[in-house]
Amino acid sequence: MKRSGERELVGGGGSATAVSAPVSAARVAAERLRSRRRRGWMRAVDVTVLALLVAADLAVPAFALVAHPDQWLSALGLALGILAIGSWAGLYRRRFHNSVLDELPWILVAGAVGVGAAAVLPLLVGEPTPDRLRAVLLELAIALPLGRGLVYAGLRWWVGAHPARQTRVLVVGEDDRAAQLIERIESHPGEGVVIAGAVADGEPATPEVEVLGGVSDLTDVVQRRRIDAVILTDASAPEWRLAHSLRRLPRRLKVLTVPAGYSLRLRGGRVSDQLWDIPVLPVTPGPLSGPGWWAKRAFDVVVAGTALLVLSPLLLVVALAVRLEIGRGVIFRQERIGRDGHPFVLYKFTSLKPTATREAETTWSIAHDDRVGPVGRFIRACSIDELPQLVNVLRGDMSIVGPRPERPHFVEQYADLYPGYEDRHRVPVGLTGYAAVNGLRGDTSISDRADFDNSYIDNWSMWEDVKIIVRTVRSVIGRHGR
Repeated sequence: MKRSGERELVGGGGSATAVSAPVSAARVAAERLRSRRRRGWMRAVDVTVLALLVAADLAVPAFALVAHPDQWLSALGLALGILAIGSWAGLYRRRFHNSVLDELPWILVAGAVGVGAAAVLPLLVGEPTPDRLRAVLLELAIALPLGRGLVYAGLRWWVGAHPARQTRVLVVGEDDRAAQLIERIESHPGEGVVIAGAVADGEPATPEVEVLGGVSDLTDVVQRRRIDAVILTDASAPEWRLAHSLRRLPRRLKVLTVPAGYSLRLRGGRVSDQLWDIPVLPVTPGPLSGPGWWAKRAFDVVVAGTALLVLSPLLLVVALAVRLEIGRGVIFRQERIGRDGHPFVLYKFTSLKPTATREAETTWSIAHDDRVGPVGRFIRACSIDELPQLVNVLRGDMSIVGPRPERPHFVEQYADLYPGYEDRHRVPVGLTGYAAVNGLRGDTSISDRADFDNSYIDNWSMWEDVKIIVRTVRSVIGRHGR
């Protein structure tokens, strides 16, 4: 690979330097604008292909509805069954390798499930089952593969008609897999994929492809070079550096990896993707916004509000006990760092006698502090001292589940010491979290905490939140029992 010069060399006196700097900045800005426009254009293409595939799969249900409008429930069941199985099997994902033969088993399963739903749905409302379901199954067996084949043929023709419509791939790696992947792509010109360059920290995999930078430059290269997909081939770069770079890529950019041992053939239940017999697997981090995260916020508000109402007698009793033990200052307020590094004031029940503000901000643990009285020790052991943070959840400072918030002093310190620590702040902090339910609380490894928190963020789901909440309740009950 030949290394690309990321900076233009400017010779001569001061006037030449003064003129070239703004030109270089303008060029970089123009390149990034073209990259954003291209990603928007590629997303539009993906949406169009998705719409065409859905339309092709719904052709038979639509025809059945037009021909027999009185049997609309059967047509609805047929459509829902096809879409549900197709979505689960990955039939609507944009892939490099589009083959009706590869998809045919799942196409037939989708048709069969659709016919089953068409038969069952009318029975649920007391209507007779249509008597032509066998004919519909035969129609689906013909129409579904034919419709998809036409969409794929049209896509291949459209991409092949102009080089600018091909997918521009950036390869990350310098091992044999990188060399083989590059060789396979370059040996099939005009078939929808083109190598835009490579990113590598070590020795180049092949001299024919331009090296655009190292792994640390990945985000900048993607923004400037109109990259449509990133494919990882080896793990020579440290995992933390690679993950840190991937988390900063544009959210809708396709990121895949060539797995080790791929020549043994990966077999799975869903339709996979490949580039000329080299399998590729998606590794893109999950989205950090959208309907799922709106649902998470609604869940937080409902749970926090309900918990405050139900637990209000307990909160009053605890407040009275704390007041009797330590006097004034029942609620402890402390600055913590939340999402995107924004500070907020966190609330807790005070569990030890008042101390200097600076000491509270910089002391890591008070587990064995002799100023913690019986009430403080009890509410800390049962995590009751954390309950006022439900108010933080209602205010939007926190979530029920997320990385635990830390004080500014330690955030600044750990960000310099532990790779990936700053990545924890991509989402709202939480009352409990994945690291906490895995025993990483108190005097435990900060590096491991960051790894667990980032794993939670990258693979977030509402069900994962529910699991963490259940494990938290079980953990608290277990500690109280002991």
